Order: sequence, then structure tokens, then C-alpha cells
Amino acid sequence: MRALSAAETRDRLIEAATARFAAEGLSASFDVIGADVGVTKGALYHHFGSKEALIEVVYRESVKLHAARVIAESSAGNGRARLFGLIDASARLYTSGTPFYRLLLRLHIEAGADRTHLAPTARKVQHNQREYMADLVRLGQRDGSIRRDLDAEAVGYMVNAALQGFLVEQLESTETKQRWLSSFRRMMEGIL
Repeated sequence: MRALSAAETRDRLIEAATARFAAEGLSASFDVIGADVGVTKGALYHHFGSKEALIEVVYRESVKLHAARVIAESSAGNGRARLFGLIDASARLYTSGTPFYRLLLRLHIEAGADRTHLAPTARKVQHNQREYMADLVRLGQRDGSIRRDLDAEAVGYMVNAALQGFLVEQLESTETKQRWLSSFRRMMEGIL
């Protein structure tokens, strides 16, 4: 068996840290994360410098993974269909209650609370999400599937805020979450 390259080791450490942080919280130890990959905690320090730097990388990579999932779900159809694809995928994933999405929620909250070094990443993520949503609205306005008199940026802000709410609502019952999503979809159908 060949030895892993530095990049492969780094990627495996990020995957292991993501899994550990999702399962155990951000207090998971470097020793355990390293053991999951078969390296010492010294390898973690070599690749990331500190636990906080590892948490920041995990946050960025988690956001990228989520973005790839929802972009894939919102890549076909007219602007309206693509916007609803994004809403449906985001709501489904955010309310899934899986360890990954509980971790993503925890990291979003940490960015605004105790780990303010994550705030620039959080701001960039929010900006990019709103812009992507506004772009879908603009696409719909161009193709005639969304009203032209709407402010695309305002719709992007509104949809993003609602979806962030779905992320926070992980504690609600499945029926409640489905009812809220259905109500939100009806409201958006009426607005668009």
C-alpha cells in the first residue's frame, strides 16, 4: 500500500474532523481525529497549525459541500423552477437533522458567538447564497417565469433568511417542518 500524499492526508483529516465534530461536538480531540486517519496529532498541527484553524477549514469545506448539493438541485429549468429546486433542496437538507447539518448549524452560531474568526467565512457564505438566489430570480425575470417588478436582491434576502430559519428549526417535528415548508412554498408561489 502506498503512503498518502500530503494533500490526501489533509483531505482525510478534514473528513475525519468533520465526522468527529458532527458526532461529538467541536471539543473532539486532535488525538482521536488523528487516530481516525492513522496519524499522530502532530500531523494535524503540521497541516492546520491549531485546532481553531482546523475548525475554520471544516466550516469552509462543509459550506462548500452544502453549496454543491443545492446547486446540483437547482441547475435545471427556468428561473422559477431553479429557485424552487434550491428552496426544496435547502429545506430538505437543513431540516434533515443529520449530524452534518447539526454541525453546520453549530458552526454558523459559533461564527457569531464564541469563534468570531469564523465570521468572515460566514459573511462570505451569506453574501454568496443571497447573490445566487437573486441571480435565479433575475433569470426567472428574464425568462418570464418570475414577475419583473420584484426586487431580485430583496427576494434573495428573504429566501436566504427563511432557509436559515429552517436550519435552526431542526428540533421541530417532521410534520411541523413539512407544514412550514409547504406554507413557505405557497407564499413564494404567490409572491413570484
